[in-house]
Amino acid sequence: MKKQNTTSLIKIFGTVLIITIFFSCSTVNRIYTDNDLTRSSKRFELKYLVRDRVRRSPLHFFRQTIIKEIGRDNEVNYTAYDVLTLSGTSFTVDDKVFLIIDNVPFSMKIDRMEFENERSLSEDTQTFLNSESVPITVMTGYSEDNSKIARFSYKIPPEAIERIRNSNQLLIRYYSGPSMMTVKPGKKSFRKLKQLIDSF
Repeated sequence: MKKQNTTSLIKIFGTVLIITIFFSCSTVNRIYTDNDLTRSSKRFELKYLVRDRVRRSPLHFFRQTIIKEIGRDNEVNYTAYDVLTLSGTSFTVDDKVFLIIDNVPFSMKIDRMEFENERSLSEDTQTFLNSESVPITVMTGYSEDNSKIARFSYKIPPEAIERIRNSNQLLIRYYSGPSMMTVKPGKKSFRKLKQLIDSF
């Protein structure tokens, strides 16, 4: 019994350690700056994640990368790269993206879309104690997890950027068959986005 408790504590400690390392090394909610010699531009990059907690929504995860590029002539462009992870039974996502800034919708012109199906198998196991009270793990079957991945890229127009700079709320809206999916960036991500807009 003592051995089982020690093993459980080691597993819990290991899991906590892995999560801590992951988040300390995370590239999320940080602004990175690079000089792009081939395009003679300065690049700023921001990534953030949102996990959808609405049960009836087919959306599981949302990841957005925003690139701000300042050209040689000081022309500034913003490009968003959105990755949506959806349930395997969801409809294909419509080729429309809306930024809703303080309740004012802006339709984005899609530059590129990609769709793929993802399938993963995992073993189902169950642990029993044998007659000598030694735990034995037995495979009881397989679980299959299907999901759909949708990728979009689009330029964010200057009028939308100016509105975001002075706004209190940003929502990103997608449609998938009968489902309306609304992504709300977290407070820190929204603050970092405004910081990205003001970066030079």
